[in-house]
Amino acid sequence: MRVGWSRGEEAYTVAMAFQEALDDLEEKRRMAIRIFASDLDTDAIKKARKGRYPENISVDLSPERLERFFLQEEDGFYRIRPEIRETILLSVHSLTTDSPFTRLDLVSCRNVLIYLTQEMQEKLIPLFHYSLHPGGLLLLGGAESLGIHSHLLADVDGPLRIYRKLMTAYTPDILDFPTRRLKHTPPDLSGESRRPPMRQNLQTLAENLILQHYAPATVLVDELGNILHISGRTGKYLEAAAGKANWNLFAMTREGLRTDLHRCFTMAMAQPGLASAPGLCIIAVLQRGTHHRRRAGSASLNYDEHPRSIDNQK
Repeated sequence: MRVGWSRGEEAYTVAMAFQEALDDLEEKRRMAIRIFASDLDTDAIKKARKGRYPENISVDLSPERLERFFLQEEDGFYRIRPEIRETILLSVHSLTTDSPFTRLDLVSCRNVLIYLTQEMQEKLIPLFHYSLHPGGLLLLGGAESLGIHSHLLADVDGPLRIYRKLMTAYTPDILDFPTRRLKHTPPDLSGESRRPPMRQNLQTLAENLILQHYAPATVLVDELGNILHISGRTGKYLEAAAGKANWNLFAMTREGLRTDLHRCFTMAMAQPGLASAPGLCIIAVLQRGTHHRRRAGSASLNYDEHPRSIDNQK
């Protein structure tokens, strides 16, 4: 994952480096590379998705790499080859307000923390640790460090600011998941529909009855995962977390669903359309030290870039 970049240069560079490393392996193995590149700037995301750069990039790239990873167009500009572009998912994402990515092998956040307050830096390092696979790597900028959280990651290369995740237990006060405050009234999670007014006709009542009992549970969220509307009974999939009320989909998702649902959500946001995750399971604790896996079925997400208005919200 690459956090905070201008027009995708670093994300594409990482993709090229990984591709070259795979080609150099003596034992050829089929490995899929997936890079999540994020930024706060929507215009930067749009430019990066084009993967198009001026002719003067030839100053910084060898002729071999230009030939291998770029296609030169009639106007002299270079465009990233599709096989490299397809390895990268580009999305608008905020480190301070959005739910973190998970199960990552590498997080590159170079020269971003230096623009944040010391307090925010101390909150983000544990989130990076949480996002990584065991043994995963964190790459920071030359003027950045782990600060008070040096016990979470080990030095791999001090001067290059490369760190490896340690299997360290969290204390309750360390991990602080970011959520954006909602400006609307939280939805009713009971799954019970309000009693319809008497003026509704029989057809409307019948349709509501069918939707309530036979349609799959549905949650409508915004681009940050904040819940806007709930239809059907969602108690099997969602539960309110203890503490301060948090109406974010990923904060409320039951154990066993959160990781796959987040990955599915990211795919749907990056490429508008239907994204699905079949065969999900919920992990329920029955007794101390024992767990029970309960099949949850499938999850499907459909992202519409221009949704209809619902209750005066876009």
